[in-house]
Formats: sequence, structure tokens, C-alpha cells
Amino acid sequence: MIKRLRYLIWAGLWAGLTACSTAVPPVATAVIQPPLVSPTPAMEFRLVETLPPPQPETLRSTPTLSPPEPKSTHEDWFFTSPDGQWLVQVSAIFPVAADGSVSGERYRITLAVFRKDGSVRWPVLDEERPFGLGYTLPAQFHWGGDGNYLFYTEHGIPDGNPTIVGFDCGLYRINLRNGERTQLTGECGLLRAAGDGETYAVLQGNRLVIYDITGSQLREIAFADILQLNQNSDWQTGGLVWSPENDRMAFSILRKIQQPAEIQTSFVLVDLSRGMVRNVVENQPGQYLPILWNEGETLLIQDQFGLRYGLNLRTAEITPAE
Repeated sequence: MIKRLRYLIWAGLWAGLTACSTAVPPVATAVIQPPLVSPTPAMEFRLVETLPPPQPETLRSTPTLSPPEPKSTHEDWFFTSPDGQWLVQVSAIFPVAADGSVSGERYRITLAVFRKDGSVRWPVLDEERPFGLGYTLPAQFHWGGDGNYLFYTEHGIPDGNPTIVGFDCGLYRINLRNGERTQLTGECGLLRAAGDGETYAVLQGNRLVIYDITGSQLREIAFADILQLNQNSDWQTGGLVWSPENDRMAFSILRKIQQPAEIQTSFVLVDLSRGMVRNVVENQPGQYLPILWNEGETLLIQDQFGLRYGLNLRTAEITPAE
């Protein structure tokens, strides 16, 4: 028994020596350094919306749309003095609608007279006017006082006017030596100054009245009874002109004015020195107005289409103007 115990002790010692003599590979070890800072919990990853850095507030100006300029049409008319030395310019600016028709409440008028050589220019008018039942324009330009004066009227162009006569209100004189404008009368009708610049006439309805340049009435000539116009009211006078000698006048009478297709024209001659009134031509079909009394016995007349003719006062013959 003792013998067996010794054997077991000896075997155990031998196993221990054998284990110590067997090579065991080294195990790698890490050297843990103490932390330099206190440990922090692991970062939590989250999806964070990234915004741009704040910018200074920029004032955004909202553009103010200006109202569009109203459409307009510009018209010019020119008139030359008999000696060819002066020009009259009338300019009008009319508002127009989208379809091109004149439409609006006001229009603008300018009037200037100047020498052709550019040495003198007189700005006479520059004004804005309201539309009424039509509109007015400086017109009916005529000259007097040896070319020292220009006369004109405010010529009305009414809506729906059936004839080419229109109407005039106010007779004005421009002194071409200094540009001064003077209103000679505010009456309405046909208003014309004589070529000598000393008198003027107003033809209104059935009255023909002659005034001196200061406005004093010189004489009145009744013609309606003489020409048998009092039987009806369907007539209208137009185209008053003076003779070159300032002793006679002529004008036209348009009959049947309520029926434009049937209008007829008669031409009337007034002899101021003898106080005589007579028809030169009666009931000529169409609309005609005298526009100038040339030297001699010839009237320059114009029809509703703008065509011009000569009327011989001696023979009553009407021929195309040259």
C-alpha cells in the first residue's frame, strides 16, 4: 500500500516537471495608459437639419408698375402766308383707344407762327383742352394789314356734323411784329377780317354785321328776305370771304342740310358799297365753300372732298382750279 502511494506521488511530480519544461507561446498584451481626460459617453449620431448661417435681412423692393403711357396720335397742319414768308403750324395731340379711334377726355393744342428763314418765331398757343361735343382747332387763317397781321378763329368740329361748314367762335389777331395776340370778338358764326386789317365781319344765321377793328358796329345787312330763305330753316351759311378791295363779300348757302345726299349750294355776292345782295349760282348739287377771293372776279372754292375749283363771278362758270 505504501509502495503504491509512493508511486502516485512520484508520477505527480514527474507530470509537473514535464509541464514546466513544455514551451508555451507568449500571449500579446496591450499596455493600457491612463486616460488623459475624463472619459465621455459615446456620441449619439442623429440626422440634424443643417441651416445656412443667418444673413443680414435684405430689403426686397417690389417693383411698382407705372401705368402705361396712354396712346396718342400727333397731327400737324401748316399754312403759308400769301407772300410765302410766314408759316403757321397747328399741332394737336389726341388720345386714341386700342382700335385707333380718338377717345379720351382732353387733348393738347399748340399754335406757332414763324418766318421761313427762321429769323422770327412766335409761340402763340400751348394748352390742354377738354373734349365737348366735338373739339375746336385754330383755323380759318387769313392775313391783313399789308402782311403785318394774322387772323384766325377757333373752328369747331362737332360730332355728327352733316356739313363741311362747322362753326367758329372768337376771332383773334396776331401782331407779327411782336407776337401779341388780341381777341377781337367772342361771337360765334362765320368771322373774317378784311384784308386791310381795319374791319371784320360776322355772319351768324340771317345776319351779316360789319365791325371796325375796335368792335364798334358799322352796318348790318339783312339777306334772308332778299334770298327768300325765311320759308324754311333747312339751310346753313358758310365760306365767308372778302374781296381784295375790301368792298365786297361772298359766301355760300347750303340747302337741304338735313339730307346730306341732297345738299345743294348757292353762292351769294354782297356789294358793301351799294348795299346789294344777289345769288351768283343757285342750287349747285353738292357742298362747296369759298376759301379765297383772288385778284379779279374769281373765287377759289372747295368741295366736301377737298377738291378745288374756280368760280367766275361774271359768268357763274365753275371750272377745276389749276
